[in-house]
Amino acid sequence: MNVKYKVFDSGLTVIADKMDVQSSSIGVWINAGSAKEELNECGIAHMLEHMAFKGTLNRNAEQIAREIEDVGGDINAYTGKEVTAYYLKVLQEDSDLGIDILSDIIKNSVLPEEEIERERGVIISEIGQSYDTPDDRVFENFTSTAFIEQSIGRPILGTKETVGNFNKVDLQTFMNSHYGLENMVVSASGNINSDWFFDTVNEKFSNIKHKVKSSNLDIKWNSGFYGEDRDLEQIQLVFGIEGLSNIDIDRYSLRALAIILGGGMSSRLFQELREKRGLCYSIFAFTQMQPSSGVLGFYAGTSPKDGNELLEASLNEWNKLRGSISKEEVSRAKAQMRSGFIMGQESTSSRAEYLAKNILTFGKLISNDAVLKEIESITINSIEEVLTKIFTSAEPVLSIIGPDASFYKKINLNTLLN
Repeated sequence: MNVKYKVFDSGLTVIADKMDVQSSSIGVWINAGSAKEELNECGIAHMLEHMAFKGTLNRNAEQIAREIEDVGGDINAYTGKEVTAYYLKVLQEDSDLGIDILSDIIKNSVLPEEEIERERGVIISEIGQSYDTPDDRVFENFTSTAFIEQSIGRPILGTKETVGNFNKVDLQTFMNSHYGLENMVVSASGNINSDWFFDTVNEKFSNIKHKVKSSNLDIKWNSGFYGEDRDLEQIQLVFGIEGLSNIDIDRYSLRALAIILGGGMSSRLFQELREKRGLCYSIFAFTQMQPSSGVLGFYAGTSPKDGNELLEASLNEWNKLRGSISKEEVSRAKAQMRSGFIMGQESTSSRAEYLAKNILTFGKLISNDAVLKEIESITINSIEEVLTKIFTSAEPVLSIIGPDASFYKKINLNTLLN
């Protein structure tokens, strides 16, 4: 990678990743996701992300969209548990415009009252849509149980009650408390001249006066069950235990383990539960990694009459992992991880995000060679060590949505794990 980065005296980190293409992906990643919210702020990071596009001192909402689309570019944003990101993609000759718009919405948003009311309705509709999507909501219920009464466990969208109460002062206070330059990474991948990019970004962003509110996110995992009785055609099910943090030395081996368990059509869960038993259409394992905790789990959807059999059969595959990992499975998992990483590096937007998150997570850039070396170092032994590490004192969480979901509450999950 032809990557350079610089940390300015203001605390702002800027990354320039030169690629032989005609376009540039440029974004701002801010260490201010929903995990930084107080209880009464649930959903405010997401609402602020929406409001950033609703007008600045220099542009109204239509002008922000029109200026980018007039040059054939696109602009978007997202709010996660850890970060809020604002990003765009433009042709090389329009990079200056892209930087100007990004800096404008970060430092000059006016948060107009009429737009707040309009966007409040949009987000409340989005919350309702989430409720109507059970295969999304079952994950939300899982997270709220595993991290009960913690910001990391609350919904990114917020609730109808909290979103209904936010006002301009609330939004401005959150921005002033979290959108400081030392909490921010501006990253670009594509046809970028690094010296020009550093100078331009520093000029455009340097007068941002927002601060950074200190916070210590100490995550605590909790075992439990969440059942939501709904009149649905299928039962949606998520089961998991505490995994590893996103800086844990064994995180690559854990990802390989998730692939072996339920990553793709050749995985154990897919072969046993779908191909051999025909109990489901969709089933997969997953990992989530946060600064001080994480998740290893699996999801499946099945008919209500097959729910109990699916859960028991899935946990049987889960329990069979220890002492049974094969060289072929490890090789297949490593190949999937390697190809996924390399293919991601061919996308300007993926690279810009990857580099920004390197800084936010590790405080430095991790080279491609270093990542590929970590993947190559995965062995049967390293996966077995992860299994011992997280399975020994596993505290399970089960989330189910569907007919008679409360039936599963009586199951002693610990007895199903050996």
